[in-house]
Amino acid sequence: MKSLTVEARSLQGARALYSALSPFSPELSGSDENGYRVAVALRGPDRQVIAVLDAIERYVSTRNDGPARLELDGRRYTLAGRE
Repeated sequence: MKSLTVEARSLQGARALYSALSPFSPELSGSDENGYRVAVALRGPDRQVIAVLDAIERYVSTRNDGPARLELDGRRYTLAGRE
């Protein structure tokens, strides 16, 4: 099963991202020492991936705190918000 994982700089940021991704049943993990991550299992068609990426883009755009760093299928990406 594929999953998409987003890195968060703090527990507060991870919780906000978790809330933004709540329609996709995310999982929150990590610690202050190792950093936090929010993961979404991708069980559906490709349009689910697009919906998750859209939600992350909206989150990044509204928080205005830099791009999101994410991993999908073992590849790392950086997703910037809309200007």
